Amino acid sequence: MGVSRGALTFTRLFVQGKPPKDLRKRYLDAVRLRKFTPLAPEDEASEAVGWCVIERPFDLDFQPDRLFYDRFVLLGFRVDKWKIPGVLLRAQVADEEQRMLSRAGREKLTRAEKEDIKLRVIGRLRKKILPTSRAFDVLWDLDAGTVLLFTHSARATEEFAALFTTTFGLELELDSPYAAAGRAQLSPAMQKVFEKVEPVSFSAGRKAKNALEKARAGGEPDEDEGKARGKAKAVEDDAEDEEQSELMERIETTRFLGAELLLWVWLRQELFNEPVALGKLGEAEVWLDRQLTLEHVLDKLERVVVRGSQPSGSPEAREAVRNMKLPVSARLVLRIAEQDFAFAFNAPRFLIGGGAVPAMLKEEGDDAFLERTSLIERLTGLLDALFAAFLRERLAPSWAKAWQPALVAWMEGESVPASALKEIAAATRAARRSA
Repeated sequence: MGVSRGALTFTRLFVQGKPPKDLRKRYLDAVRLRKFTPLAPEDEASEAVGWCVIERPFDLDFQPDRLFYDRFVLLGFRVDKWKIPGVLLRAQVADEEQRMLSRAGREKLTRAEKEDIKLRVIGRLRKKILPTSRAFDVLWDLDAGTVLLFTHSARATEEFAALFTTTFGLELELDSPYAAAGRAQLSPAMQKVFEKVEPVSFSAGRKAKNALEKARAGGEPDEDEGKARGKAKAVEDDAEDEEQSELMERIETTRFLGAELLLWVWLRQELFNEPVALGKLGEAEVWLDRQLTLEHVLDKLERVVVRGSQPSGSPEAREAVRNMKLPVSARLVLRIAEQDFAFAFNAPRFLIGGGAVPAMLKEEGDDAFLERTSLIERLTGLLDALFAAFLRERLAPSWAKAWQPALVAWMEGESVPASALKEIAAATRAARRSA
């Protein structure tokens, strides 16, 4: 799995700042300076990271044509680790300690002696085994300012970001629902709503549903129910001098929007099954397919995994939502202009895994590489556009007035209020006209 072949599994990062004008010479020198250095048995470190030639983990000979192609910087990020089996290490340390006790005629060893024995055993074992080695493809689009690291490992991503900054002098921002909202080009009014957005409220949805049913029956909604619609508590102030810690907190406190994106796709699939307007990209059919993972909003360890050709339609999945579990990952399919883009989507972290793109015209060579990178760019663009379409619904007044009561009714197996369906349909038509 990487840039040139296989299913697409990557972490998307965004470069903060602009590369220098003379980047080719400077970056080539910088990469050579921080190329991978293999581990030695006598090293204190148990892990080493560095750059290698893309798709060639053991090739450290960097040449311009290997590092730069078209608008891209191509790299391999290599990670080597000593992994000595714990059982083997404990057994040999115990044998060494017993021999020392026998020679010294003692019953106990000091802590320093035990530590010295352990270090000597580790050094001896390192000479007999090889460190594990992994390398991940890196695709840096200089024009777009995006970096794709072809792994989902959080630790590898953190180490990669640190090496990237040390090498190129530029910070990286991980993708997230918060970052995707920044790319959605929200209107000023919606941006203000976004700054105070809170997770979907089932209780508010029930109140709104009851109010709609009362209105249909000729009654008037209670005053407190009317006030409940569309209300949200401010999580943070929108201060221009917001500290980095506050920004990181907001990134974490808006990850629920990823799960709600999947819930929105799911509900649309159940109620309407109509294409989603994706702005300039056109209209796309979107659905959840094959596997769905739901997680409790308060306890991440409480999970349900549903598999099948239509997992979102199973009673088990709906029951999980009723028990306050939201979809955190799913197989997402987007069909546009007779092309299918399918991938496993980790919603809170905004990660694409096992991605499949339409068949390419070329199978190898430079043309094939550019075609594949173009399809990757289209895939990420479609996901961004889908999230932007969701946000326009999520941040609009119709969310509290129509979507939340529709969700509660669907979740409880009841008929969705006609007025809610009407308002959602009107919002959908408006989105298509503005696309």
